[in-house]
Amino acid sequence: MTGRGTQPDESSASAAAARAARELKAAGIERARAEADLLVCEAAGRPPEWLLVHPEAPLSPQQVSRLDEMVGRRARREPLPYVLGRVEFYSLDFLTGPAAIVPRPETEILADAALARAERARFAVDVGTGCGALAVVLARERPGLTVLGVDISREALHLAKRNIARHGLEGRVQLAAGDLLGPVGRKADLVVANLPYIRTGEFPSLAPEVREWEPRIALDGGDDGLALIRRLAEQLGRHLSAGGIAALEVGAGQAGEVANLLRRAGLTEVEVIADYAKIDRVVIGRHRG
Repeated sequence: MTGRGTQPDESSASAAAARAARELKAAGIERARAEADLLVCEAAGRPPEWLLVHPEAPLSPQQVSRLDEMVGRRARREPLPYVLGRVEFYSLDFLTGPAAIVPRPETEILADAALARAERARFAVDVGTGCGALAVVLARERPGLTVLGVDISREALHLAKRNIARHGLEGRVQLAAGDLLGPVGRKADLVVANLPYIRTGEFPSLAPEVREWEPRIALDGGDDGLALIRRLAEQLGRHLSAGGIAALEVGAGQAGEVANLLRRAGLTEVEVIADYAKIDRVVIGRHRG
């Protein structure tokens, strides 16, 4: 950032936040001031509410330098969780970075739906685990559950491993590299998946944070967005135990077709659950066995 003055108040946290907000707004960030405040607190090594209580607290040169670096990254439209290095999901703190997509609030609906319908499950598979957030949530919320997180990206699995250790779940959440359910050597009581579902043709219209920074392999679902989901559905009959549950997150307008895919795979009691915006977001079915 430029234009720093030499007056004492120019070194205050509130002044730094105002400068950061101007730079972020110029870069097209919608919630520029809120993000600037958060970045100031991060640079100062303080909790998010610190700036509100201590607006006139001075920042050290090292803190100002750190703030400048983070604001520059965010102004280039790098996702805020990547800049911070972490994200909150299901009221838990997860490490994040360019190896995996940022967990979204919509995926919390997937977690809720799976947990509500799999109280007796003992072995679950999280297909396309990414940073491991969903696998960790399932294991924390169901102490009797063992979870296997599968991903084709070894970089994502490395990040997931760190998150599993961060939450003390090394004994109950394991990881495997591979394609969909290929690495799974036993039948699962629960399969959850937040697979790529964005249509290839939609990428030019996506926000820069998604289009330019998040891993495309975790987002691009092919021409109709269902390339991987279709393949996973074909595998479910062989990999689910009798009475086992499959819960899949899907994109807008895809729930009907995915519900049909689950039925063709032999699943029954198929349900569709909407997200906070009333978009059908999760499709669930039960294997007859």
